[in-house]
Amino acid sequence: MALRKIISGLETYGEYAEEVSRVGRRKVYTPSNHLAQALSPYLQEHASDPVGWYEWGAEAFDTAASCDMPLFVHVGYSSSHWCRVMNRDCFADSEVAGMLNASCIPVCVDREERPDIDALLTEACITQNGSAGWPLNVWMTPEGRPFMCVTWLPKRGMGEMPGFTELIPRIKWLWRMQDKDAERGARELTQAVQLKLSGYTRKSRRLPQYIAQEALMDLQSVFDSRWGGFGGVPKFPEPEKMIFLLEQADPNALTMTDITIRRMWRGGIHDHLGGGFSRYAIDERWLVPHFEKLLSTQALLLFVVSKAQSLRPNSFHRLFAEDIIFCAMRYFSDDVSYSQGFRSSIDGDTGTGEGRYYLWTEDEIRAILPAEDAGLFCSAYGVLPSGNFGSEVGGAQMGQNILYEASTVSELAKNYGIKGSEVASRLAECRRILLEARDKRYPLKADSKILMGHNGLMIAALSHAALVFEQSEWRDMAERTALFMQKNLADKSGEWHHMWVNGQAKGRALAEDYAYFLWGVIELYKTVKHFSPNSEKQLSEWMACAQSVADAMISQCFDEQIGGLYLSDRSDLRLFAQVMNAVDNNSQPSPNSIAALALSELGQLSEEKKYSDKAKQIISTFSHYAAEHPTECTSLIIANQLWKPVKKKPIAPPPPPPTDEELNAPVDVPAAATSAPESRASRTSRRSSRTSGEGHAQSGSARSPRRRLRGR
Repeated sequence: MALRKIISGLETYGEYAEEVSRVGRRKVYTPSNHLAQALSPYLQEHASDPVGWYEWGAEAFDTAASCDMPLFVHVGYSSSHWCRVMNRDCFADSEVAGMLNASCIPVCVDREERPDIDALLTEACITQNGSAGWPLNVWMTPEGRPFMCVTWLPKRGMGEMPGFTELIPRIKWLWRMQDKDAERGARELTQAVQLKLSGYTRKSRRLPQYIAQEALMDLQSVFDSRWGGFGGVPKFPEPEKMIFLLEQADPNALTMTDITIRRMWRGGIHDHLGGGFSRYAIDERWLVPHFEKLLSTQALLLFVVSKAQSLRPNSFHRLFAEDIIFCAMRYFSDDVSYSQGFRSSIDGDTGTGEGRYYLWTEDEIRAILPAEDAGLFCSAYGVLPSGNFGSEVGGAQMGQNILYEASTVSELAKNYGIKGSEVASRLAECRRILLEARDKRYPLKADSKILMGHNGLMIAALSHAALVFEQSEWRDMAERTALFMQKNLADKSGEWHHMWVNGQAKGRALAEDYAYFLWGVIELYKTVKHFSPNSEKQLSEWMACAQSVADAMISQCFDEQIGGLYLSDRSDLRLFAQVMNAVDNNSQPSPNSIAALALSELGQLSEEKKYSDKAKQIISTFSHYAAEHPTECTSLIIANQLWKPVKKKPIAPPPPPPTDEELNAPVDVPAAATSAPESRASRTSRRSSRTSGEGHAQSGSARSPRRRLRGR
């Protein structure tokens, strides 16, 4: 019973499961694809599959219950290379589709549209297998309990890896012949996940003082001192860890961040022509990425380099920031009148193969660039006749090259006997020419969803960059994005939607949406105050927006008993548990941690103690887990370090009401008042009274200088 109280909503889920179990399982399933009307770009990509896909919802679960079939839930996203590979090799294949349709009810989920489903099923996959990723494939009972979780699988077996066509018949046999074992396994996995989730919320009074130093030491132990980054391959930027390091203002921490961003800049993970960074690299040197680009990656890396600039000013940091913003405006921006939103991701694949948009043969480069510059460019960016980009599976070179900085400008100047400034100028012109040629190759495919949370991260990054680099136009970009969110995602009741897609707002805002957007609005408020300190109306509007978002977040996502934000949609009865944690993952900071940070700052700026108190509750809720797993909770440690209490302002008691004697006391009018000449001060006061209303001459006079200042 204690566990049922910890996992809020479980009683409701239990009632739903009991109701489903009473449904007769007698209907015959006739497969047909139900995704034609889906708004998600990822679901639209699967709308032509021969698989009988459903969207997550009542229809799929009811069909599974009535036909006595398990659900097969596939979770992915549009720009993922391996999701695309699995779609091509399995879901678009008639043989695989026939096996899926005959054995289960297939459900397709866009992880960016429903990050709460993704978070819960990821916990199940990690609990069962020790790891997770995308594509994520989960078999579930009709009541919504998972019993088998896998990630990418080929159609046919490869070595020790089973193929999809081998696994599906085993699942079908298990469900038909050993259904009790499958049900028991589902109950055990469900209980294990619920127990794991309950372990995230064991309160302590405070995080220990040494926790930041312990996290710093742990990161130092896994830091790659040669190539930067943390841990082995595949290698992710992990900007949330770099933000933590920069907040420590420790020389070693700053050096780790500096090495990482400089090595990433030189590697193939960086788009040297169009700007921005891919999601991750498959090697330790950052040379070979999977080419998808996420908005969240660009935003958080922009925040990292802006923070680094505030601590160690350097021209490289400005170059890095300008590169990311160029990429964001060129490929992610979706302008709508004066306001603007940013799309969620850019696909790395084309019809001709993975990354072909970004890859070059030496012959292509020499045919496009001036003859006198082609050799210099190839030397600078590691271009080889045989290619430097091989197959990830076999490693065979295909004559294609990914651009990376193989030589510095000073090295090239020495080798070619020319000035460094001339080398830099010629390479810049080569990049411009090749970018124009690249844009004519194939249309880059963008996932058109405009997500509230990820746009909040970009607002925060643009605002902070504008403040640090003194770029008011970046502030304007952030403000236009925030205006877009206000106009299109907020409804009249004060609730917000998760995303904007195809001209429509869709989905309930989740904790990550509220937390990230709140952080963005607060950073925007501070930046507006820096550039326009006298813009009282503008400042008051953004402060009101921040408070409205914070109030909605607390109302919709905060659990008063436990003291944290639920990451999942508690109105969805098909989720077997509610996720609440403060773990940074997917190279994004925890929504609970960002909420604690943003609420703490909001409390200081608004002088409202209730926001500061909520921030402290969140930190306390996850402090025990963070103390045991500091490198998983670096964002919470930052929130704890920056948290400051807001003292409750004393409320002056109202004055006592006047007595009858005071109300009826006669008023003596001096005789001189009607005969003395009117002074200049008296005339000014009388005019102010007529303008401002009787009894407000003094306040009207005090406001007029501010009106004059604003009018200049």
